[in-house]
Parts: sequence; structure tokens; C-alpha cells
Amino acid sequence: MHLKMTSRLLAAAFLSLVVGCQGEPTQSPEGSQSAELSAKADCVQRFDGITTCAKGNASLAASEKGVQVNGLKSLKTDGVSSTFNDAITWSQDAQIRIGSASGGLALAARDGDQVVSTLRITPGKDRQVSVEPGFTGSSSGAFRMNVYNNGRLVGSSPQPQTMMITFYSWWAFLDWYYWHWGFFSYRTTSTGGNVGMDGACGWRLNVANTTFSVKLADGKEVVGDTVEFIEEIGDGAYPYRHFSGIDVNASATDFLVTGESFGQEK
Repeated sequence: MHLKMTSRLLAAAFLSLVVGCQGEPTQSPEGSQSAELSAKADCVQRFDGITTCAKGNASLAASEKGVQVNGLKSLKTDGVSSTFNDAITWSQDAQIRIGSASGGLALAARDGDQVVSTLRITPGKDRQVSVEPGFTGSSSGAFRMNVYNNGRLVGSSPQPQTMMITFYSWWAFLDWYYWHWGFFSYRTTSTGGNVGMDGACGWRLNVANTTFSVKLADGKEVVGDTVEFIEEIGDGAYPYRHFSGIDVNASATDFLVTGESFGQEK
């Protein structure tokens, strides 16, 4: 992986995702991933308390810079799986270049072998990005999209199951990006919080110093710098109180995990 980047090649960006989950354990979202590890059992423990393993045809190389992930050819099979104990928060920093219009990323949050939420991200031509969330909190798999700009809510709309949403003027697959993504299980506290959201799933994406445009369900177009996807919780769903892993599958030319951590309930 070449970390020497020219100003033309380098697009410094920040993408954050946060997730918490509540769902029915018998149902997995369409496109969910299993944590099938590399037949070579290629695993490292570069980050405190986390076992990082290659998936599919991927391979790992740990160094002072982090964990280099190579061999990311297939979005269905190749990637990196992080495993930890009884986590309620997780975060990872990575430097990634997709490299081609056929590449992309697919994330999955797991409780044991149970996939409880997914997110598929596919950059396209002309700085378009398609995003498809998957949730298990209700039989419909429905969710709400919230768009923010400079911390202010500029649009909100309900979305049906497996709705692929296109964002315009965001980022390009040929560029390098500095990514940060995280995972959490929502908790109410003595200082406040929405009890009805306890254990709910949510993904949040943000690219530093970059805005996008997106159409809401009513056709209105808004400009934002942050988007959230929050699942709808159905009757009978119960919270996943802890989580044990995150899988990141990719079809990409370069992928370096530079930092990773998790937190437990106190």
C-alpha cells in the first residue's frame, strides 16, 4: 500500500458510523454477511482486546502503522472481522481507496454469529454514493433517514426496507479516504434518554469538510454533511445488550486499519 499521496490523489475525509441494535434473532437482513474467516486462520491482535481476522481471500500484516488488509477482491467474501467481549461501543480508523467503479464496502454488526444490522456503501461515477442499510428491529425492516448540516436537522423521512439511497457530490472511488466508523448499543441513563430507543440500531455517516445532496421520500432535495439511518422497532423486538463483532467486507485496492477500540458497560 502506498501511503505517499499526492494532493491530486489524496482526498482527506472523515466517515463516521454509529450503530446500536434491537431486533428479532430469527431474522437477518438481506445481504447480511457471515463471519467466515480465511481458511488460513489469519488473525492478529494489534489492538487492545480485539482479535482481527482475515475473511475469504484476504490476508493481514500487522506493523507500527496498524493492520494492512490485502487481497480484497470480492465484496461477498473478502474482508476483515473484529471480535471482542461484551462490547457496547466500538470504533475503527482506516485509510481506504476503493479504486474502481465495481468496488465497495459492506459492514455487518454481530452478536455472536447473529447479524443484527448491515450497511452497504457503493461509490459510483461523478461522486455519487449509493447506501443501503439493513435492520432487524421490525418485520418490515423500515427505518428513518435524518440529514444534518452543521449540526442542524435539515430533513427527515421514513424509508422502506432495503431502500437504496443515492447521495450526490460526495466522494469518488479513485480517491484515498481517512475513515472513522463506530458502533454502539443505545443506553438510557439517569441523566436522560429515550427509553423507547434502548438497544436501537443506527448508522451515521459523515465526511469531513464535504457536503452532499440527497432526495427525501417526498422528493425534496436537501444538502447536508451528516446522515443517520435509524431503525423502527417493532412489537416483540428485544434489545441486544452487548455485541461481539464487526465485519467489514470490501472490494478495494488499499485498506489499512490504523486504530481500533471498544468499550464495555460499567
